[in-house]
Amino acid sequence: MPFYNPQMLLSRILLAFAALTWGASFVATKICLGYLSPVELMAFRLIIGLPVLFILILVNRVKFNLGDNKLSILLASLIMLAHFFIQITGIKYTTATNTGWIISIIPLIVMVMAILFLKEKIHFSMILGISLATLGVIFLISKGKISDISWLRSTGDWLVLASAHTWALYTIVSRKISRTIDPLLLTFVVLLPSAICSTGIVLASSNLTVLINLPFNIFIALLFLGVITTAISHWFWQRGVASLGASKAGIFLYLEPFATTAIAVPLLHEAFGPFTALGAVLVLSGVLLGQRNPRNIIID
Repeated sequence: MPFYNPQMLLSRILLAFAALTWGASFVATKICLGYLSPVELMAFRLIIGLPVLFILILVNRVKFNLGDNKLSILLASLIMLAHFFIQITGIKYTTATNTGWIISIIPLIVMVMAILFLKEKIHFSMILGISLATLGVIFLISKGKISDISWLRSTGDWLVLASAHTWALYTIVSRKISRTIDPLLLTFVVLLPSAICSTGIVLASSNLTVLINLPFNIFIALLFLGVITTAISHWFWQRGVASLGASKAGIFLYLEPFATTAIAVPLLHEAFGPFTALGAVLVLSGVLLGQRNPRNIIID
């Protein structure tokens, strides 16, 4: 199918929007964690985001019909609950920039999971693209010192790396469900258990006056995390995955660190050196190669 097919082009735009805003969310999360604990941030983010999703469901007249997918939805919900908590906790103990680039390995994980669980056909150009982009990520995180893995020794980096695996697993699990359930409804029901659990913990253990005393810029960051990255971007991501498939959709996550770096460098004063630039070029080249239409070799 040609790249300029309107439906395919729209799917790519939706996936790109989701990936770029998620990249920006690492910076917003890092800022908010200066005032909130990981579970508080998780709860407030979902409390803001879920009503927006519910309004979108009503406006689009989506029927609340989960069909025979209840167990799969429960599994996806548990994965998302773990993903949110692990990733937010990881960001607390590492940099936003490091988070962005570590997350970039998700397409490689998705590709392997898609072969194992979905029996997807992986085109040779996608293999080359992911390999090239992965090399770029190694340069970016190691700053050229490939033999030195000290950048992965911190608790935060390991947790972020674990969250890359939970998101890849969620992408695989949700794809099958998204073929039969409206993406809006699916996103809402998947995030609802996370909202209930995190809110319950906050009510039982936190001082709610912390929310009243938050600076204005933190409220803006929470609105961005809730309305855009939690509600809108998750909906867009579900639509894109349903249209393009898990492997193709996963490649778009390489865009996340570009947004993270572009915002984190000036706002958080995080470093951007020559090896970061070299790695970025390699990542971009890999994304473009991976999105090419296959012409000959297909790996089943």
